[in-house]
Amino acid sequence: MNDGQLRVGIDIGGTFTDLALVDGSGRVWRHKLLTTPQHPDEAALRGLGELCQQAGVPLEALGSVVHATTLVTNALIERKGARTALLTTAGFRDLLEMGREQRYDIYDLFLKFPEPLVPRRWRVEVEERVDRDGAVVRPVDLAGARRQIARLVGEGVEAVAVAFLRAYRNPVHEQRVRDLVVAEFPDLAVYTSGEVCPEIREYERTCTTVCNAYAQPLVDRYLARIEGALHRLQGRLLLFLSSGTFATAEVARRYPVRLLESGSAAGALLAGLVASRMGRREAVAFDMGGTTAKISLVLGGRPRIAPMIEAARVHRFKPGSGIPIRTPVVDTVEIGAGGGSVARTDAMGLLKVGPESAGADPGPACYGRGGEEPTVTDACVVLGYFDPAAFLGGTMRLDASAARRAVGRLGQALGLDPVQAAWGIYAVVCENMAQAARLHFAERGQDPRRFTLVAFGGAGPAFAARLARLLGIREVVVPPGAGVASALGLLAAPPGFDQGRSFACDLADLARHWETVERLLQDMEEEGRAMVASAGATPGAVRVERRVELRYAGQFHDLEIPLPARLGPTSAEGLRRRFEEHYRALYGVSLDGYPVLALNWRTLVVGTAPSFQLGSNAASPRATGSSRRPIYLPGEGFVEVPVYRREALPAEAVVEGPAVVEEDEATTLLWRGDRLSADREGRLQIVIGGQP
Repeated sequence: MNDGQLRVGIDIGGTFTDLALVDGSGRVWRHKLLTTPQHPDEAALRGLGELCQQAGVPLEALGSVVHATTLVTNALIERKGARTALLTTAGFRDLLEMGREQRYDIYDLFLKFPEPLVPRRWRVEVEERVDRDGAVVRPVDLAGARRQIARLVGEGVEAVAVAFLRAYRNPVHEQRVRDLVVAEFPDLAVYTSGEVCPEIREYERTCTTVCNAYAQPLVDRYLARIEGALHRLQGRLLLFLSSGTFATAEVARRYPVRLLESGSAAGALLAGLVASRMGRREAVAFDMGGTTAKISLVLGGRPRIAPMIEAARVHRFKPGSGIPIRTPVVDTVEIGAGGGSVARTDAMGLLKVGPESAGADPGPACYGRGGEEPTVTDACVVLGYFDPAAFLGGTMRLDASAARRAVGRLGQALGLDPVQAAWGIYAVVCENMAQAARLHFAERGQDPRRFTLVAFGGAGPAFAARLARLLGIREVVVPPGAGVASALGLLAAPPGFDQGRSFACDLADLARHWETVERLLQDMEEEGRAMVASAGATPGAVRVERRVELRYAGQFHDLEIPLPARLGPTSAEGLRRRFEEHYRALYGVSLDGYPVLALNWRTLVVGTAPSFQLGSNAASPRATGSSRRPIYLPGEGFVEVPVYRREALPAEAVVEGPAVVEEDEATTLLWRGDRLSADREGRLQIVIGGQP
């Protein structure tokens, strides 16, 4: 075993913490345990010790740990970040509350928006102004800023965000205020919009900068604890970013907003790897865990990246109800449908499931940790889909009686017996996910029937075949280690850094501005190369991608178009042609001859991803013989079906549904008419047959 090449991926979810370890030969070990919600690093560190013990290696032999965390997401939702102040241009004190003055639900007369992370008394106006071209109109009042900052420090402020009007065009005033804070108030964490988000759109840029400052002290302390516990490592701690690449802990400390939704990005990355190895250009990543389900599109073997994400929504699944953050992120739709999602009746007596979750503590009723409300996991136990004695490889026995009692109480309210109520929970969850997925596909101009569904997460394979039926998808793939796929995705991630800067111009005028834009792109590329090199990338093995966000004049939404390796005076014609082709593909029409505007220019610098064979799994110590048990089939009742251990299925084995395939961290369910085959790399390929 080459200890120097030992790498670990750790993904902390809302219910479970997943870990995976790979050695230099490509051998993989996996581990899953309940998350400790109040102190998430406790489960991660305990699980790491248990995983090393399982693999028979000392902790200090690890070469690197790649970590995805929900810390920043939770800090924004729970309002547990630093006491933060905002310094903004005079007249813009209330920008965080005014937002864009758009109603995300026009029929709700009592609409609520997220409370600003910065209370009004800590939002400070500073006299300064630059014009649209970046020229200084009014110099910054440093004396006034100094007085205000001194007051804020006296009131216990820990972090300061500086976001001045049009700082994306000229950040000189922000830089002078930052230098003032660093020199005279060194204990304050200070971030400017020019370094965090130098992009047009004042509200989004300000929100992003505030969130970064708000989360930074918390992230700094968290990483210090992790690094302290891992001080014996040969290598170092690396953090997975929401854009699907990893970076150093120093980069994560500087840009904590880039850690948002990093776990779901890792799963989508793995789905892209699986799809590419199978020659599937179009796939949908379906990640269903204990708290939520997430769906991402994979095109050309890579997850689709979006330039913005909403955090801390008032209504978790209503776009527009959260804080907009401009940071590159894997484009994901999240549904309140996980194993811990709670089932209940609404005011009209109808069955509803989620978005509330029982989480890890107390968890579903069957966990035996004090939970009493019926959940999706409880329903799966009642229906026979999950074996109480085999959950997590038998290390966590489920209480089937508690599950039946919890589901039975819900059934009484609905006039159903426990089995009917359990099936109702399962069916409603599947339909909720299908509705969200249909909308996600439609909004992106895609037809789900062309896609392969890659299912993972602790609950995903148990719901994948039915979800595929509802969407008209004919092929499902369950990768090896599906229950900890996000942790495995961390091991397949490359080092990388994605950033953007604004330079707004009419595309027809690019012939006059191309040299300015080219310098802008080269500056970002140089900074990205330094970031990637610090994460361990070999300088000669770095790939650079350039993109630009374009839109028709008068429109609000942009389309991202790839750029050539170098701009020139005639680049505009090719960019317009590619933009209109993409526009027609999405909307069926283009506005020929209408002005096209360029706003944000982006670069992605990415190193070479580590390689390992996903199907090269460590042997399981468990017995591998098949057995039988009854499961519920709609319209048929309980039917005894074969149950297979996944690791016992030889290459090219074929299983006809209905059947169950179990592994330590997940369960795959086949319906009547489905046909499963195991390939030589350990994947389960399911051809869907029959009706939903």
